[in-house]
Amino acid sequence: MQNDESKPDESQPQAQPPAPKPDFEAAKTDVQRKTLDQRGQMDELMRLRHSCAHILATAVLRLWPDALLDIGPPTEEGFYYDFDLKHRFSPDDFPKIEEEMRKVTKENQVFEKSIKTREEALAYFAAKGQKFKVERLGDIPEGEAISFYQNGEFVDLCAGPHVMRTGNVKPGGIKMLKVASAYFRGNEKNPQLQRLYGTAFKNKEELDKWVTMQEEAKKRDHRKIGAEMGLFAFDAEYVGPGLALWLPKGTVLVEELEKLAKETEFQAGYVRVKTPHLAKEKMYKTSGHLPYYADSMFPPMEMDECREQRAKIEARIAETESSLLEYAKSLAGRNSGPKPDAGNI
Repeated sequence: MQNDESKPDESQPQAQPPAPKPDFEAAKTDVQRKTLDQRGQMDELMRLRHSCAHILATAVLRLWPDALLDIGPPTEEGFYYDFDLKHRFSPDDFPKIEEEMRKVTKENQVFEKSIKTREEALAYFAAKGQKFKVERLGDIPEGEAISFYQNGEFVDLCAGPHVMRTGNVKPGGIKMLKVASAYFRGNEKNPQLQRLYGTAFKNKEELDKWVTMQEEAKKRDHRKIGAEMGLFAFDAEYVGPGLALWLPKGTVLVEELEKLAKETEFQAGYVRVKTPHLAKEKMYKTSGHLPYYADSMFPPMEMDECREQRAKIEARIAETESSLLEYAKSLAGRNSGPKPDAGNI
């Protein structure tokens, strides 16, 4: 008996399904992925902190198994890891996170490296619903090995390097620092993740020394001292974060510094010019500022060249809304009239 069910001709190449549409917007500002050469040059402390980022992720997944993971690099101050989960982290969570991290270090788990094909890696993270990891796989250039590191039950996409075991991290040398928000790939149209910051040192003595230095630095923070001296004030709500309102005493200092700068420039043979605070992009490209300082400059403003047309549309919308409201009131009036006697129906 013939089977009428059609089968694909395996001798011919099969059409590939269309590539899925990306779930995320492109990066605006993002952590630059280190090259393999840069990773090979990481010193002992940076390796330790990189391993602590994995230990942090291990602890968080034990405490909140539904957490989604993004990245966890070492930094000059310590390390961080970005998470997406319903629970909102706060400093109140730090003691139990640190305690769980210490448990991981005492388990002395080995950091084991493995290699997967791109297809295997995609399948692995897709099965776990780790959508940010799936997206990060696209950052790895074709031809570069896709490596994973595992410690205990935790497996992460990572090119290393790490210390040999979690036990190489001293329990007393770990400290959680703060929590902040961070958009995925630095784009405000992407999900807002929670970034946990921590630091790690070779031992408790080095950590305590660093903590003391940070406390002393806070006492000497120019923002704190300047406010106490009545030089300036900050008002994030009305003015904006980091924008100083110079008070009378502070204004005197600013003007004296400006005077000194002018005198020094004139003595050196310079002459001064003034440009507008706002100008077209072309000017900043010509001056050479934009190519080098774009990240620290305010974003461009879009000029409203259709203001009159927009005003007419908004007026028309308001007129239509008013007409609809009057119509709704008339319908309500009709429905509120005398009801027929049910006995006469």
